[in-house]
Amino acid sequence: MMSLQFDEGTYTVTRRTDSIRLLAKEFALLHFLYENKEKAFTRSQLLDRVWPLEYPVERTVDDHVYRLRKKLKRWEEIGLETVRGYGYRLIIRLNIAILPSNPSTQDQEMREVIHGLFRKYHLYGQGKSMLTLLDQQEALGIEIDPFYQLYIHFIKGDLEWLITTKEIPFKERLYWLLIFTHALIEPSESLPLYEKALNSSALSDEQLRELRILNIVEVYAEAGQYERGKARLIETYHVMENDELVHFKLPVKLSELYVELWGGSGEAVEDQIAALRSGLKDAPYLREIGRFQVMEGLWLLRQGRIREAEPRMDDGLDVLKMTLNAPLYLNSAYQILLFMAHHRIEGRLRTKYCQVYADISKSYGVPVYGQQIVDEIRTFLSPFSLSSDLPLI
Repeated sequence: MMSLQFDEGTYTVTRRTDSIRLLAKEFALLHFLYENKEKAFTRSQLLDRVWPLEYPVERTVDDHVYRLRKKLKRWEEIGLETVRGYGYRLIIRLNIAILPSNPSTQDQEMREVIHGLFRKYHLYGQGKSMLTLLDQQEALGIEIDPFYQLYIHFIKGDLEWLITTKEIPFKERLYWLLIFTHALIEPSESLPLYEKALNSSALSDEQLRELRILNIVEVYAEAGQYERGKARLIETYHVMENDELVHFKLPVKLSELYVELWGGSGEAVEDQIAALRSGLKDAPYLREIGRFQVMEGLWLLRQGRIREAEPRMDDGLDVLKMTLNAPLYLNSAYQILLFMAHHRIEGRLRTKYCQVYADISKSYGVPVYGQQIVDEIRTFLSPFSLSSDLPLI
């Protein structure tokens, strides 16, 4: 994929060895759209981001896009697209004819090293590192595995691409879209979708296993089915042992803590918290650390210690935001709301976290694409019957 370099001191943008000098606001607009490529923004949103302390009219955005298109015309890979009835987005087109030949992209040893890097970044929750590696493919002479191309859109929360792209069949996007539905609709609605997916032939064996032993467990608890969640965890540990899924240990322990928070005794919750605190003490796993902090906050909420709970949940959300893992960040904010509703916590705190969830949702396009995602998943899964007694995978 083509990459651009931006020099803020001179308002210069460079592609390989070719540079273009821009005006200050042209530079700021292009830089913002490039950092959020493939994502559409309204004129109003662009005014807020590029002209935050000024009061220009929407026509200003149109004029700057017009001038940028003229100046960037010789770079055929870059497109400043008009999204009819909405606004603009920047796209990067693949132009094989002008791509330089990088021998390293064909080197199997190099491909294995890069794949290993992605696995490590994924393990440690380093979303920013993954995005940087993806963005610098051309400069580094590497080629990213197609799986990670899709996965990057997932962790970025690029809902528009995930639901509208024609590059990848819907069946291959289904699992990743399903994960997002947990934070889009009530547990009583998402649970049947998860169970239908488990009863279908739409997912790969690995996706079916992960959905069954991990993703669905927390939804059972939220839907008021604590015992089913506990029973599923017994199966989960059995599968983990048989398949030697060592990297599942912390995520599953967090799911177990979450289930206990919803229906377990105080003693069970304290035991889980102690075990996780010990396991995370020297672990560099940002995703798990962020989730654990949020759950500590939920435990404090359950005890009525609201003043202590708030900063703990905020710390957890801040860590999850740092990981650039959109589904976990969005889902954790939603789980706070679900837990507060379950314990009938109202007032300032609930208002605050409703706004937090709304802001996060808006940043990923949930108001625009959330319902479409749910509708298309329901349509796709509608031919499959629902079974309440699914066999162990």
